[in-house]
Amino acid sequence: MKLQGKWLAVPGLIALAATAAMLSAYAGASSSERNSPAQPVAFPHPQHAAGALKMNCVYCHFSANKSPDPGMPAVGTCMGCHTVITTDKPEIKKLAAFWNAKQPVPWVRIHKLPEYVHFPHMRHVNGGVSCQTCHGDVQNMKQVSQAKSLNMGWCINCHVGRSNPPLKARYDCATCHY
Repeated sequence: MKLQGKWLAVPGLIALAATAAMLSAYAGASSSERNSPAQPVAFPHPQHAAGALKMNCVYCHFSANKSPDPGMPAVGTCMGCHTVITTDKPEIKKLAAFWNAKQPVPWVRIHKLPEYVHFPHMRHVNGGVSCQTCHGDVQNMKQVSQAKSLNMGWCINCHVGRSNPPLKARYDCATCHY
């Protein structure tokens, strides 16, 4: 009888560990909120997006409205202007070095979801969800950081209570986990 009790404890502990992992993911215990790594080239979002230029996010994140991935800015996008504008600035010289070497800028991704979560950017962007809803006030950040938790509970709250714009968003498991 004692041996049988030990064998029952193992599945119970596994179930308990799985439940704890799910609850921590839902609550955001593993969230990287406020993650703000240094980038290889400092990009002044306030100057480009909130300042006089008022550049749209999709100008640099070119595939956000067409693809699940928003795309990291290509050095050619930057050099479209910076082959002639502020070429003497240190950060522009860094861009030019990548451009001349025919190398992409190794941007450090800030908003990263776990591999088992799928977030189709194009559905959200084309559905009228602003970039700021998930990414925060990036256009005014001197150094971009993850402003929202992006955990499961945070996403579900949006899917269930979305009213501006009014959307019917699914929230069954297969919506994000496929």
